[in-house]
Amino acid sequence: MIVNRQGVTRVSVAITTALALAVVTGAYWLIVMAATTSSPLWGTLDTETGTAATEDSAGVTMAMFELNWASFEPSEGTFSASYLATLRSELAAYTAAGQQVALGLGTQNAPSWVFSLADSTYIDQNGTVSGEADWVFSAAVRTAALAYFDKIAADFPLTDFWAIRLTSGGDPEMLYPAGGTYWAFNPSALTGRALPAGMTANPFPRWKPGTAGLTRAQLGTWVNWYIGGLDNVTNWQMQILSKLGFTGYYETVTPGSGTRPDILTQTEQQNLSNDGTTGVGAVWDRYYAMLPDKTRVIAYISSVADQSGGNDSCQPADTTLPLTGPAMDSWSATRWITRIAAANGLLTGGENPGRGMPASLSSFEANTSSAGMMASAIRQARSCHFKVFYWAHDADLWDGILPFTLYAAMTSG
Repeated sequence: MIVNRQGVTRVSVAITTALALAVVTGAYWLIVMAATTSSPLWGTLDTETGTAATEDSAGVTMAMFELNWASFEPSEGTFSASYLATLRSELAAYTAAGQQVALGLGTQNAPSWVFSLADSTYIDQNGTVSGEADWVFSAAVRTAALAYFDKIAADFPLTDFWAIRLTSGGDPEMLYPAGGTYWAFNPSALTGRALPAGMTANPFPRWKPGTAGLTRAQLGTWVNWYIGGLDNVTNWQMQILSKLGFTGYYETVTPGSGTRPDILTQTEQQNLSNDGTTGVGAVWDRYYAMLPDKTRVIAYISSVADQSGGNDSCQPADTTLPLTGPAMDSWSATRWITRIAAANGLLTGGENPGRGMPASLSSFEANTSSAGMMASAIRQARSCHFKVFYWAHDADLWDGILPFTLYAAMTSG
């Protein structure tokens, strides 16, 4: 297990002693939070090599190293030597600066040749074809990705990385494509042929979301199958990367509040009609509950301080409330996913929305006061006992709007 640089011996003793006294899940979770995540590790996304040493010396010790599949493997089985040299130079700069490194696999940037593979794209109930590569239902796409993972592990020992960011493969987050529809209707999903291992066919292939024909129980079965596809692709990546030598944390990139339990009930009552949030698979309480292997998983919130729930902080009593409680509907995405993580024995981490995403947050992001995005994100990260927090993005701290010195000062406490 990878641990924080400071207080390793004391933390280990504290956890060992505390676990002997903990007899319920809630108590266990509070002990782990207090013992291991009282102060997050601080980092940046898309960390610039030229400023890595300055950042590390100021206590911003986590770098994020992002690959690009299309640039690395422009044609099937052929990898770019010049791109590899650039990557090695970047990683060497982070290492020389003393930073720990999180790896972004860059699978959302699929090479063009991937789209010629069998059932390589998602198709929704209306027959619309997505521009994203389908990692959930296409065995051919996963086979291609496996060769890519093998190459990464051959060129960069995975033991060198503190964490690996996991997405649904074709998307930069753990999501199906956007559009307000459901993406479970390509030939492999409907027939069960050429599915990845562990995946099953659409349980009701003749039914389409938004139409009648299924009972409430059947609708629940279908939703679990649909969300379970994201769990399957998550678990597959974890199994492959662990076999290739990775021993650090897996950061499952889950944005926003998603569909809360009571809203999902209403959506099912309406036959899943026009619900873009459920359509992208963002039912986070079910996703994390159904994840087969929760070992070394960080529930990663990619929308910290997104103005949801008034950017409220986590509270000590949060873990005593049931996940189905309507009071949680008013909580921020950060507080809500942290509560889900607690229910599943997971650590938490995250990042703020990047600049201009969405545009409505631009002035909030540029606000340098205690009411701005940076201060709010850091407050949420601390109150929710994050293991790690990354500012999105590193370049934004050096362009004069939000100076790096402000981030260093705020994270130093």
